[in-house]
Amino acid sequence: MMKLYLLGGGAEDRLDDELYWYRAEYIISFVSPWIIPKSILTSAKKAAINFHPGSPDYPGTGCYNFALYENSKKYGVTVHHMNEKVDTGNIIMTSYFDISPFESVETLKLKSMNHLLFCFEKVLSYILCNEQLPVSDESWKRKPFTRKEMFEIFEINPLKHDKSEIEKRIRASAYPSNTGAFVRVADKKFYLPYDKRKPIVE
Repeated sequence: MMKLYLLGGGAEDRLDDELYWYRAEYIISFVSPWIIPKSILTSAKKAAINFHPGSPDYPGTGCYNFALYENSKKYGVTVHHMNEKVDTGNIIMTSYFDISPFESVETLKLKSMNHLLFCFEKVLSYILCNEQLPVSDESWKRKPFTRKEMFEIFEINPLKHDKSEIEKRIRASAYPSNTGAFVRVADKKFYLPYDKRKPIVE
């Protein structure tokens, strides 16, 4: 019988000490805020798997934001083996969908979560049937985006950015309950008004 060790939390929470000695068959990270240490990843007897809410074109942080900023017409999610460096491991499977011209970060995240759940069910069926995990012929298209790079596209410079660029940055950064695009004046950030309601997906 398969035993499950479930752990949830935010980026500000520390990993449970028990994970450092727990020898699991599989380690599964589902849209986790943590970067899991190599010592834990290598302790998995069969595989350490991550469910990433972005296609191989968008590894790392801010995948929704960059896809909208680049006016991508297609998006997706990626299931992959975990390496010490985030979003670089061999890909198991992907699932794609079109991006609407009216897409927002919020709706893109909602669609991604639905596709991730679909992939999770498929991967879990392989594990429960003791079958080999699929091997995708896809690979990551670029190095992982960083948080610093994400916040760079949130910043608006009225002296440098035209109307089209400003609209792109606002669209790519707006998310309910979170500050988004901002203008910097004398080293202080002034955020544009944002929707304070609870988002559809948290």
